[in-house]
Amino acid sequence: MTKSQYFFIFSITLLSNQIFSQEKDSGTLQEAAKQIKAEFPRTRILNFEYGQSLSRNFESELFGEDFQEGEIKNQKTFNASLNLPFYYTKKIVLTASANYAFNEFEFQELENTSTTTIFEQNGIVGFHNFRGAVSGTYFSQLFGKPVIYNASVIVDGNDNGFERLKGLVGASLIMKRTERTTITLGAITFLDPTTQIPFFPTFTYKHNFKNSPWEFDFILPQRLLFRRYIGMNSRLSLGSTFGGNGFYVNVNDPNFPDVFEYSQLEINSGLIYEYRLSDYIITTFKGGITNFISNRLTEKGEPTGDYIYSNEQDPTGYFNVGFSIDPFAGKKKKK
Repeated sequence: MTKSQYFFIFSITLLSNQIFSQEKDSGTLQEAAKQIKAEFPRTRILNFEYGQSLSRNFESELFGEDFQEGEIKNQKTFNASLNLPFYYTKKIVLTASANYAFNEFEFQELENTSTTTIFEQNGIVGFHNFRGAVSGTYFSQLFGKPVIYNASVIVDGNDNGFERLKGLVGASLIMKRTERTTITLGAITFLDPTTQIPFFPTFTYKHNFKNSPWEFDFILPQRLLFRRYIGMNSRLSLGSTFGGNGFYVNVNDPNFPDVFEYSQLEINSGLIYEYRLSDYIITTFKGGITNFISNRLTEKGEPTGDYIYSNEQDPTGYFNVGFSIDPFAGKKKKK
């Protein structure tokens, strides 16, 4: 499971708590589900995304010593996700999801090339990864305030087969909710020794500015955005999001284990534009600057602090286009 998918589930937990507080009096989760899908495209029934980051230089180390340097001409990603709620009541929602991710790197002008092959090599290399998950969400009360608990079990692998079983648990509590401001506090734990951030507290602050079309949307540590609606069918967001990428790497070298995990954390700053084509279809465009925070290669199942390889990459430009389909959205709207 990639770091961006971890933060995707984490974000749903926080947002669901905000929305649950608004919907608890009506006794239904249907409207809450709509709002979650509006905020996070990967929660919709079907979602497809293509992204590309542009050329940048990099330097890498293997076992703490200089390894290679050169240029990543471009990095392309493609993600396809499917989410199907299969059981729900007023307090419990169970969801099954599946994800396919493809990552492609194009390297050129590599220097100090070693006979050891990690995944850097002149030319194009690609990685296919798959994930399946079952998530449970429970809505309740704590200290007289709405609270939501979430637990997920995840299996993943690549085109060579199944690799690992992982999980996460989290909770979030509404601290304050007024007409224009919502504040939540919680925590999340990843049941995976390889994650670079295994536990952290969570905090959200959402505020609609008085007499203004703009709102401030802050989720620690996932995003900081200023956003506004443009007409009835589009929305513009400006700010930064924190996420990442990751995949399994098979190494064909007798001196190394067979399978490693590559983890990449990044901050994307720029704009997000969303346009609703119909009740069923939403398109998304993202673009701006990517800053790479941490890029590590770790033996499968080992703590990320025991990485054998790391690299540093210069900031670069990026763009992402998405296409989401929710075939049940229209039916829900008519109810």
